[in-house]
Parts: sequence; C-alpha cells; structure tokens
Amino acid sequence: METILGLLITLVVLISLVGVLTWFGGRKAIKLTVSQKRGWLIAHVTSIVIYFSGLFGTLLLAISAKLTTEQELIYAAHLFVQYFDWFLIIPGAFASLITGVWLAVRTNWGMTKHYWVMAKWLGNIFAILYGGVFMRVWVHDNFNLIFSSPHHPLQNSFYLQNREMLFVGISLSFSILIFLFVISYLKPWGKRDSRERSS
Repeated sequence: METILGLLITLVVLISLVGVLTWFGGRKAIKLTVSQKRGWLIAHVTSIVIYFSGLFGTLLLAISAKLTTEQELIYAAHLFVQYFDWFLIIPGAFASLITGVWLAVRTNWGMTKHYWVMAKWLGNIFAILYGGVFMRVWVHDNFNLIFSSPHHPLQNSFYLQNREMLFVGISLSFSILIFLFVISYLKPWGKRDSRERSS
C-alpha cells in the first residue's frame, strides 16, 4: 500500500511539474533565441551527465560491495550509494526533466509535435517513478533494516536478495537512460500528423 501511495504522490508531483512548465512556457509568445537555446541545451546535457554519473557510481559501489566480505566496506559502499542517489541521481533526473520540458515548450519541438520528444519526457517520468518507488526501497528503506542487524550482511538473506534487486534496478535504469540518449541523438519516428495532435 505504501508503494502505491508513493507512486501516486510522485506521479502527481511530476504531472504537476510538467503541467506548470508547459503552461508557463506556452504563455511566452517569443521562442528562445539561438543563444538561449544553446544555454538550455548545455544545462540539459549537464543534468544528464550528472544523472548518468550518479547511476554509474552507484553501479561501481554496488559491484565493490559484492566483491568484498568486510562488513565495514559493504556498509560504506551502500552509504555512498545513498549519497549518490540524493546528490547526483535525483537532482540530475529532475533537472533533465525540467530543462527538457522547457526546451520542448519554448522551441519549435513542442511537447507533442515529435514522437521522440514525447518518448523522452515520458521515459524520463517513468525513470523517476521507477527510481522513486522501487530503487528507493532497495537503496534507502532496506539499508537501515539490513545494517541495524547484529549479523554480518553476507549472512543475511534479506541483504543478499536486496543486493540482487539493486543490480536489476541499476540495469533497468541504465537501459532507460541509454534509450533516451539514443533517441535524443537519432530523433527517430518523425513528426506527428497535425490531425493526431489536434485530437
């Protein structure tokens, strides 16, 4: 029940954020100038680099926790996974969504004119929802449960299962980010028909 509630709250926040940005950006009649667009693109790419770096660092720390048997090193690796999530992944994900929506609204791309733009913002929302609901459990919620136990983590079946789910989550998150990166570069599927947009 808590997972569903968290999913709904995160979804409402994301839809509200996209809605406000779309409404506010659409009220501006003048589109971004070339230099403004470049500045927003730099901010967008920087936020994606931060997001990707946090996820890559999380993967390296999860691997290092799997390769060691020392309890202190396992604890430290998972502690830094939390820090990477708080200070790189979450800010990077939200910044990439905000800058991406702003670029779409304030340029000729639009939010629904091109399939690749729609796929990008929907994919980013899905990635944030997935991270906020499932990855949060594997990274934060289970952390205290696992390390409050007097037993070594490698003797804790709950920890071992949680660690495997963390690897699955990181793999899925990487897949989503790579997919979004590829469609940003290739811009596939073309432009939507104006009749589809009006309906």
